[in-house]
Order: sequence, then structure tokens, then C-alpha cells
Amino acid sequence: MFGCVERHYNNKPVQRERDRIKKDDDMTARIAELESNGGVTQNAVFEGCTQTGSANALELRKPSEQRETDLGKTALTLVRRVALQAQQKRERDQYVIELNRLGRAIYKQRI
Repeated sequence: MFGCVERHYNNKPVQRERDRIKKDDDMTARIAELESNGGVTQNAVFEGCTQTGSANALELRKPSEQRETDLGKTALTLVRRVALQAQQKRERDQYVIELNRLGRAIYKQRI
């Protein structure tokens, strides 16, 4: 019972101080964890530097290949959009011609 349950104080300055201390302890634990992971990261970077030249070149080419792929997709989208707009214009013109044959017209709002 004693020491097992964290006590909540009604005195706000005391409670704030306890919260600050707890937050500092949590931050210290997190910093220690990150520092212990830092050695692993440094080892991984070093191992990446010791790759063969061709493997390293492939790694360097990946971002440019990704960029080229993205640009290709964008260009394809633009071409498709223009083709769709042209098709819609042709269909609308054909529709207008058919309506003119029937003696009707598409309402155009005057501005």
C-alpha cells in the first residue's frame, strides 16, 4: 500500500513539481534509449559506406529513377486529360449538330 500508488496532491505547486520531475525522468530515459540506438545507426551508416561501387551506384540511382517514374506518370496523366477533353469536345459538337437537325438548341446563358 505504501509507495505502490502515486499520490495526487491537492497542493498545486507540489503536484506541478512532481509532474515536472516525472517528465524529466521520462525524458532522461528516452535520451538514454536514443543514445544507445545511436551506435547501431552509426554502424549501419559505416556498413553502407563499405558497399561495392556498383551497389552504391544503384543506391544513388534509385531517387533519380523514382523521380523519372513520377514525371512519366504526370506526363501520362496530362496526355490522357487532353485526349479526354478533345473527345468531350467532339461529342458535344456532334450533339449540337444533331440538335440543330431536329430544330433545337443547347441553352446558352447570357452574361
